Amino acid sequence: MFLKAVHSVSTAIIAIIILSSVISMGYAAPNERGITIHPADGQVVQVWFNGPPQLTTLYPPAYMFNVAAKVSSGLWIVSLHWDFGDGSAMDVPFCCQSQISDIQNHIYKDQANYIITVTACDNAGDCNDVCVSLKPDFTLSVIPSSQSVVQGKLTTYNVNVGSVCGGQPEVILGVSSSPPPGVTWNLTPNSGNTPFSSVLTVQTTPFTPNASYTLTITGNSTIHMAMVTLIVTPKPKPSFCPPLCPNFTLSVTPTSVQISPQSSPMSVTATIQSWNHFSGPVALTSSGAPTGMSVSFSANPLTPPPNGAATSEVTISITCSTVASTYPIQITATSGSITRQETFGVTVTGGCIPGFPVESILAGLAVGILALAYIKRTRPRTKALA
Repeated sequence: MFLKAVHSVSTAIIAIIILSSVISMGYAAPNERGITIHPADGQVVQVWFNGPPQLTTLYPPAYMFNVAAKVSSGLWIVSLHWDFGDGSAMDVPFCCQSQISDIQNHIYKDQANYIITVTACDNAGDCNDVCVSLKPDFTLSVIPSSQSVVQGKLTTYNVNVGSVCGGQPEVILGVSSSPPPGVTWNLTPNSGNTPFSSVLTVQTTPFTPNASYTLTITGNSTIHMAMVTLIVTPKPKPSFCPPLCPNFTLSVTPTSVQISPQSSPMSVTATIQSWNHFSGPVALTSSGAPTGMSVSFSANPLTPPPNGAATSEVTISITCSTVASTYPIQITATSGSITRQETFGVTVTGGCIPGFPVESILAGLAVGILALAYIKRTRPRTKALA
């Protein structure tokens, strides 16, 4: 009975040992770098760099690389294949070791950023590789490569920043091209650690010239660049009703003005031209004015004589709260089912004390002068002592 019990315990211990060996041969920690699991038997080869490349000589540039590899118990590493990225390669044989390390030195002919790849193989035919670049690197691409946009509208491009050999350097995006007249753009986000994506939004104005422009998107200034094309097309002509249908057109002159708090107000002229004996009232409205800017009409609505024209002076006034920039102001003329629109640009320049319009400053000075005069007049006079 005693011998039977000892035999049962021994069998159980052997089974546990065998099970532990099987688990250790087939398990790979999911967070270890450079792991490949053999599809047939689950064997694992791991390979990694022990730190970044070390520059040992400035010129010609020479680097030292330290790599390690290991394989599951019962197998061993048989070779490391080095590819130094410049056309040079070498094979290093090994025997009978489940974990190895290797140090190699290599001299490059120039300062280019090469990618070094090391492939480790075991005696079962399993292989895995790992790579590293001499300097932190990334990829930069933009989709689509060309966009068409109508004057006054906006368009977008998708900017993709990719990793090289798993690195995560910080990349700052920018646009190095000079913006076309009236065009603004922004990148959201404009920086990040690879990999990440960004959106380039390009806004045109109604007076942006019709043309094809090249925009250059940069990563970390001039490390990587991608060029795209922006094609600005004219606004579609308004559709007119049949030749004998009463109609009107809207025009605004001049198409742009420059204004400052000192020169305010400025004005442009809106003209309604009657066609085919149109003579109905036309209501005028404006849109696009920023904070601190007001737009008013000297006559509204306008009623042109048949086949004649009627005008309204459009007055633009600003205060110190208006931020210096160029603003597209849109005038809309509506009569029944007919609507016409035109846009002119207002460029705000100069400024004064933030938050204090000129008229407020003058009013404050006037109140101060009156207060001083009142105090002087009401102050009791003292007689001089004899």
